Amino acid sequence: KRVQKQLMEVCAILSGLLVATDYRAGQELVTDRNFADNATFFQCAFEVGRRHKVLNPEKMRGEYGKLMYLLMDAQNEDIRQLLEFELVKPLKTV
Repeated sequence: KRVQKQLMEVCAILSGLLVATDYRAGQELVTDRNFADNATFFQCAFEVGRRHKVLNPEKMRGEYGKLMYLLMDAQNEDIRQLLEFELVKPLKTV
């Protein structure tokens, strides 16, 4: 239950970011509360955080650990069914 609530709060924050980047898509998300339609946006947002840590190991020391625990918990089958998509996608490297 606690992990579910935390993930929904994180998705609510990311919904605000989606509204800021694409108002129309953000409005649809806010009214429908269907996160699966914007799964690629959420996956990319988390991937950016992960890549930032890889490129800047001295930054995000405490926050990165919390992010990793959150993403590990999001891999739970019950959480995936609740969100209707996977938050984690493979890390892109160049």
